[in-house]
Amino acid sequence: MNFRPRLSLVAFAFVAVTSGVVVRRALLLSSVARPIETIAASTPSPPPKPAPSPEEIARPHLRWAQQEAARLLDEHLQQVAVFFDDAKQNTPEFADRALGWSSKWRLVADHVPFTQGGRHPTFIRSQFEQHVFTPDQLSDLVEHVVASYLAHLRSVESEMLVRVRADVADIPEAYAIAQFDDARLQTRYDEALAQALAATSSGVRSEVATLVVSEIAGEVLTQVAIKLGVSAGILTTGAASSWATFGVGLVVGLIVDQIVSWVWDWYADPIGSLATQLDNKLDGMQSLIVDGSEGVQGLRSRLKAYADERARVRETAVLAVLQIN
Repeated sequence: MNFRPRLSLVAFAFVAVTSGVVVRRALLLSSVARPIETIAASTPSPPPKPAPSPEEIARPHLRWAQQEAARLLDEHLQQVAVFFDDAKQNTPEFADRALGWSSKWRLVADHVPFTQGGRHPTFIRSQFEQHVFTPDQLSDLVEHVVASYLAHLRSVESEMLVRVRADVADIPEAYAIAQFDDARLQTRYDEALAQALAATSSGVRSEVATLVVSEIAGEVLTQVAIKLGVSAGILTTGAASSWATFGVGLVVGLIVDQIVSWVWDWYADPIGSLATQLDNKLDGMQSLIVDGSEGVQGLRSRLKAYADERARVRETAVLAVLQIN
């Protein structure tokens, strides 16, 4: 009996049934997917989100820059404390020399008839400068604090610009600075800053670094010298007003002259007492230089005033850089 035609018939039937199931399933899926595609095609895409305004972008970065300026001010003023702490390490040795045999000999010699005086004050001043500090060292300290603080403000602003550019990196179609390199970004900011500075009538408008440093340092030291002189009763109102025209070196020299007069007053005291009293006077001088007093602006208030005005100018410049395309 030949089973071959029957097997062929069975195989053909199986293939036909299987193909029918596959085709039917494909048609069913196609009919279901078509309405979904139609719905998706008919649903409008949401409108693009508008780019943030220059103020929205700038606000956190300007706040960060101002916080950094305040932190750096405390950090830089700490240099004054270190300077005076170091100076006070040497006051016992200075007191020993100021009240020792060499000092006494010069004091007696100054009062011998028909001899040239001035040996003792010159000796005292030289010993103070040798063991404690010189006028130039104090002057250089104050100028360094001012100069380094102003330089760090510029560094903060440069970092702020990089942060601003990173904030708009994903929206170059809105803000051109997203495609600026560091040099071009800094140049654009400097141009905007110069325009903002030209529009202000405050002291911060002077952007020549050496002029700003000399102005602030000279102002602070002059007021400190006047305060020390007034407290000793050796200045008149007219003299005090004219001192503002003196150079920083001469102003610091006047401070040292004041200290020399303290040594004269304490000459009869024991050495330990002189060193302690001198330490107290140095603490007072440090406080005047850093924090000032009534009628005297110290470095803190003077530099803070500069930083606050700089912040206002900085905001104007940053918003100018962030012009929308």
